[in-house]
Amino acid sequence: MACGNLKFQRFLGLSAGLALLSGPAVAQIASRTVAENGVLVLGHYAQVNPDCSSMGIPVVRISAPPAHGVVSTAKGSGFSTFHGPYENCSSRRVAGVTAQYRPERGFVGTDSLALDVIFPGGRERIDSFSVTVK
Repeated sequence: MACGNLKFQRFLGLSAGLALLSGPAVAQIASRTVAENGVLVLGHYAQVNPDCSSMGIPVVRISAPPAHGVVSTAKGSGFSTFHGPYENCSSRRVAGVTAQYRPERGFVGTDSLALDVIFPGGRERIDSFSVTVK
């Protein structure tokens, strides 16, 4: 049974905030604040095996662009927040995609955006952000 459970864990490979259940996209909603003319890291998206090695690079698409800024993505190594049996992987850099938001110059107020994240294991998640620029 332990072997079967390990195969199950490998199949799921938790990612930043990824739920253990299978099914349709899981929506994550977050409120963030960034300084005027600053840069906000929205997240580092990754999926790992039980030994914290990468399962591959997720695809991150901008599904709802911000009205008052720009979102950029870059592949690379970074820190993600993992949960459950993969929590120990949160202290390690893993290959993935980092998404950042930069408000347009001089903008102060509230902006919003959404990212569609497709993980190597086939899970999909939509992250929506409300960003306050001060």
